[in-house]
Amino acid sequence: MIKQALKTIWFNDNEITIYSELLTIWSSAASTLWARTKINKSTVRYICQWLEKKWLIFSIKKDNTFIYTPESPNRLYTLLKEDKRVLKEKEENIEKSIKYFESISNQKTALPKVSFYQWVEWLEKLYTKILDLKQPIDSFEDKWEMFETIPEFVEYFVSERVKRKMFNRVICPSKNTVNKDTPKELRSVKTIDEKLFPFTGDIKICGDHVSIMSFIEKNSVAISITDKDIANNFRVLFDYMWNKLDEEK
Repeated sequence: MIKQALKTIWFNDNEITIYSELLTIWSSAASTLWARTKINKSTVRYICQWLEKKWLIFSIKKDNTFIYTPESPNRLYTLLKEDKRVLKEKEENIEKSIKYFESISNQKTALPKVSFYQWVEWLEKLYTKILDLKQPIDSFEDKWEMFETIPEFVEYFVSERVKRKMFNRVICPSKNTVNKDTPKELRSVKTIDEKLFPFTGDIKICGDHVSIMSFIEKNSVAISITDKDIANNFRVLFDYMWNKLDEEK
């Protein structure tokens, strides 16, 4: 159990063995550690040098032989603090680098970010990605295929969308009995006769993101596109259709 815990930080099996042995016998030459652990002598020397660089042990040369002695195990806390400092520094440098590259990039030549999703588990990740945008959603939705494919996740998606105050406008076939116009669920719905709108997918427009899903015969696939211009064009089509339905009433 303790070996597995140590592996999650810095140590491999041999390093754990050598450090543990030194803590047990306190001071030792590499030859003694080799004899006690059966680890290759050159490997023992290399590990001791590595542990010394990490300040987990120190060495004293005596009669042309290095004697290794362990530092207090509390030294591990110091290593963790150092890792945190280095990580914070890297994060700051990455943030600076991203801002710099964004400032010099030609936005006109920037390509849309496109991802392909397959299988139900991946689709759930895509819907979660939409929730994380925390912006209003416009949807072209199917009759009920999505609800039949992932019913429990649909309920989760709606509840999370409401928690995050993401209003949802929906255009769907009249046979869709799942989506209802309800202020409580922050949803406004307009329906079209199924013969005129035999829609079998789910298109969601949210911020600069467009997702296109298909649930035909439960062969679930989806495409995720992040691009401001593409999202705006989909939103123009949605607004046109939304307003047109009001005129036809």
